[in-house]
Amino acid sequence: MKKRYIAYGSNMDEGQMAHRCPTARLLGQTEVEGYRLLFKGSLTGAYATIEPQEGGRVPALVWEIGEADEASLDRYEGFPSFYYKKDLTVSLGGQEVTAMAYIMDERRRLGEPGGAYYGVLERAYEKFGFPMETLETACRECRPDRALPGGWRTGDTCFLLTHKKKGLTNQYTVQGYDGRYFELTDRAQNFYRVSTGRMFRSREAALASLRGNGGAQDADCI
Repeated sequence: MKKRYIAYGSNMDEGQMAHRCPTARLLGQTEVEGYRLLFKGSLTGAYATIEPQEGGRVPALVWEIGEADEASLDRYEGFPSFYYKKDLTVSLGGQEVTAMAYIMDERRRLGEPGGAYYGVLERAYEKFGFPMETLETACRECRPDRALPGGWRTGDTCFLLTHKKKGLTNQYTVQGYDGRYFELTDRAQNFYRVSTGRMFRSREAALASLRGNGGAQDADCI
């Protein structure tokens, strides 16, 4: 059974797809609306993924693939533990169609892609006339050493109020920022996504926010 597959990462490379999915057929170009491009991953490297963003657009190719092709992609993408599948609606040749995309587990950390991997995407963007700014912005936003909102940086220690009435706090490590939420881990390496306004640079600052200001932000809270 044939199905449509959305490629926004290295599978936009036609040579790679010919090797990995011999019966795949390129149907055309599209944009995934309402999403943005990011690079996330593990200790082995950072790879392309997409996450929802209002007004976002991610250039992509649409392939027609068979069952054997999909099985090959499942192995390559580390499905279902690393990437999961989601059906998306995109425009293809002036018509709205449904196609499957692989999306990385959102709990994965932001990271900068390796040069060889990034080069594959860069060549595909050039070949198909996609806006290079999309790729460059995604790479820039995922650099681990970039300054984050509020002056935070990856690796910083922060504190959250975990129980306002009891005045309880907990310590976390900043892992990144996805444009909407800070990504934190605790000492047990549990993963959290936290909105701005909840992070403090010291336990004392977190507790001070409860006194005399109704829990409003102080100078140490972003």
